[in-house]
Amino acid sequence: MNKRLALALLLICAAAPAARLRPRNARIEAAVDSLQPAVVKIFGAKGFRGIFGYMTGVIVHESGLLLTRGSVTLEEVSAIRCHLHDGRRRQAQVVREDRRSRMVLLKLVAEEGETFPVAKLGSSEKLRPGKFVLLFGNAYNVAAGRERAAVNLGVITAYTSIRMRHGLSDFRYPGKVILHDAMNNPGVYGGPLADLDGAVIGISGTLVESKETNAQVHYAIPIDDLKPFIEDTLKNPGASRVYDPEGRSDTGAGQDNQPGYHGIRILKGGINRATPAYVDRVRRNSPAAKAGLRPDDLVLQIDQTSVKSWKSFGRIMKSYRAGETARLTIKRGEEIKIITLTLAREEEEPSR
Repeated sequence: MNKRLALALLLICAAAPAARLRPRNARIEAAVDSLQPAVVKIFGAKGFRGIFGYMTGVIVHESGLLLTRGSVTLEEVSAIRCHLHDGRRRQAQVVREDRRSRMVLLKLVAEEGETFPVAKLGSSEKLRPGKFVLLFGNAYNVAAGRERAAVNLGVITAYTSIRMRHGLSDFRYPGKVILHDAMNNPGVYGGPLADLDGAVIGISGTLVESKETNAQVHYAIPIDDLKPFIEDTLKNPGASRVYDPEGRSDTGAGQDNQPGYHGIRILKGGINRATPAYVDRVRRNSPAAKAGLRPDDLVLQIDQTSVKSWKSFGRIMKSYRAGETARLTIKRGEEIKIITLTLAREEEEPSR
C-alpha cells in the first residue's frame, strides 16, 4: 500500500466518528434552542443558610403560568421576580401548590395583551436508563439578565422508586422519580429536564442521599405526574390554593375541607416575618401534646418543607387535613429531633 492511500484511509477513519456525532450535536442544539425561550430565572428570598435566592422554572401556558419546585425561596418575599430569556422582567405570584409533589404554579404578571413562550410537554411513560437528557437552569446565577440559561447534558440512570433522605428528613414521593447524572448545580432547582426533542419530561429537585449507602443522586419529578396539576389549574382558575387530586378543596364549606387541628401555638414575631417558628404553647391532649412537642421547641422543617418563620409555619400547616400525618423536624436545646403527629378535628379533642 502506497503512502498516499494509507494517509487517505487514516483520514477517513478519523473523520467517521466526527461525522456520526454531527447529527446528534445538531439535534441537541435544536432542542436547546426550542426550550430556552420558556425557561425562566426566578429570584426570591435569600440570606438563609443553605438556601440560594435564585432558582428556575418553565412556562407551561401562554398566559404566564409557570411551573417550578416549591422552595423557601418563594415563601419569605413580598414579590417574586422573574427574568425571561429576552430580558423581560416580570413579577410573579404563587397561585397553587401540589403538596404531593412539592410543585408550585406561579403566574407572571403580564402587561396588557402580553403572551409568553410555552414549553412543549413530553411524556415520562417510556423513560429508560441510557436515554440522553438536558437539564436547564440558572446555575450559580450567572445568567441573571437576558443570557441563556445553563444547560447540562446527561443520561437517565434509573426510573424507579427510591428510599432517600433530604437533610434530616425522609424523601417521600409515592411514585417513581427520574434519576440522572446531569449536574444539578445551585440555581437549577425547579428547572426542566428535557429529552433531545426539547420536550419537558421532568422538573428538577434537590440533591438527595441514599438511606443505605449515603450516595447522593440527582432526580426529577416525572412530567406525567404533574400534568393533572397543570390541567386542573387551567380548567379551574378559581380553585383552592392547595391542589388535591381527589378533588377536595381546602377552602370550601364542610368540615372535611378544613385544615386539621394540631394544638400548637407559635410565638408570633409581629411585623418581622423572618422570626423563627418557636413553640409558645402546646394545648393539653392535642395531637402535638401526644406526639411529645414542648414549648420552646424550634420547628425547622415540616416533612420536606423548610420552616423559616412563624408565618410560614402557619401557612404550611393549613395545607394538612384531619387524619393526615406531619413529620416535624425540631431543635430542642442542642438536640435535633423528629416528631410525628397526626392531625385531628378540633371538636374531637378530648375534654380537659
